[in-house]
Amino acid sequence: MKQKVKRILKFSIISIISIVALYGIVFYFNFFQSTVVLKDNKISSSLLPTSDFTSKYVSKLNFQDMDITNIDDVRINILDKHFSNELPILLKAQRYYIPLEIVCKALDVSLNSIQDTVKIEGRNRSISLTEKEYTSSGTTYNLRGNLIKKDTQTFISISDIEQIFGLTAVFNFKSKEISLLNSDSHLIEKSPTSTDGNIALIRLEDFESGDALSSDENQTKMKAVGDFLFSQGIKYHVAWISRFTAPNENIDNNLLTNNSIQNVGFINLLDYLINRNAMIGLHGYTHQSGDDKSALGLELSSKVNNSEQDTRRVIESAIDTSTALNIPFSFFESPHYKATNTQLDIAEEYFQFIYEPMHPLLYHTLQKTKNNNLYIPTPLGYVTNSDYQPIVNYLEKPLPNRIASLFYHPTMELDFIQFNSTNSNLTFSYSEDSPLQHFVKTLKEKDYATIHVTELINK
Repeated sequence: MKQKVKRILKFSIISIISIVALYGIVFYFNFFQSTVVLKDNKISSSLLPTSDFTSKYVSKLNFQDMDITNIDDVRINILDKHFSNELPILLKAQRYYIPLEIVCKALDVSLNSIQDTVKIEGRNRSISLTEKEYTSSGTTYNLRGNLIKKDTQTFISISDIEQIFGLTAVFNFKSKEISLLNSDSHLIEKSPTSTDGNIALIRLEDFESGDALSSDENQTKMKAVGDFLFSQGIKYHVAWISRFTAPNENIDNNLLTNNSIQNVGFINLLDYLINRNAMIGLHGYTHQSGDDKSALGLELSSKVNNSEQDTRRVIESAIDTSTALNIPFSFFESPHYKATNTQLDIAEEYFQFIYEPMHPLLYHTLQKTKNNNLYIPTPLGYVTNSDYQPIVNYLEKPLPNRIASLFYHPTMELDFIQFNSTNSNLTFSYSEDSPLQHFVKTLKEKDYATIHVTELINK
């Protein structure tokens, strides 16, 4: 009997050791899989997917089909020129539009129309505009709002005025007033970044049209974050929660139906960040369930929206909101990384890039799927209790073959930013003691190259 027990015990120990060894081998190669570097500003690795991925989903809503309405209770100021309430203002997809001719007159620049092209000269700029694009210094960019033609006038969005003319829009929700101001941030030359070496990925987490970012002051402060990252040549991501809800506070902020200056300010902020190197991703739809508030609760898990129909509803609702509001998106992240394997399999049909670990045991590794998807984890974690030092320590002394990927709740930066708007100028004061500034300083000192997830493609 004792011999039998010993044999069983010996067999059990050998089996456990074998399983651990097998897992160690698998983990080693998965760990090694994270070795992806930038060389001559290019990434190429067989560990990455190819670019031939196409979502099978066609959005039900389209920006071009969104309604256009007249607004008569908002006032626009351009530098030191204050326009009366008689200035025609249009609203489309949570963006305000005003006549381009009036903008050019206020800024003392020339405006000429030649067939379907508009030419603007002045303020050290030469710009050509079509309905959806503008060209400056030989480079063509997408307009965030597109031009609208109505009653013989051409209207341009506040977001595109900012970008084209080098201004920053400051919203005052109480007085329903928007001031387009000069800002030194538009004059800062972008800092050079590394074109060789280790890559790094930064994601700004839980970006929502509620709580802190429903404040006009905080929306303006967040533009300073975008200015700073852009000035440092940092590429970054924004994980956007498309619909903010707080059932216990009787709040359901659907950006497709709730037209308000607060929501116009929020979409303007997203536009501003997109023009400042941000890449947008969909962080669920509401990031909550039941009575939970957005960003706090679960939305996809073994117990929440666990049917195929409900999972698709969550994903497609987020996509439809984005396409209706003309917010481009490039990745998906399930709330709190709690989506099941089945739910993630469904998400893979819609998105090539899933910005979370494929499995909790593979938290440090990039994972390519047989369907040409890529899972991107965040092994550096995030800042808790304002303690940024653990992440800085890792960036300074990285472990071999571990991807430098982190996420950060950007509202933590708000206490480090102040701004002042007087007459025609906007100035920011942004403390170097903020966690994000420490991350960027370390990234630059250690010659990291920040990239977007869409660059993780085998070319």
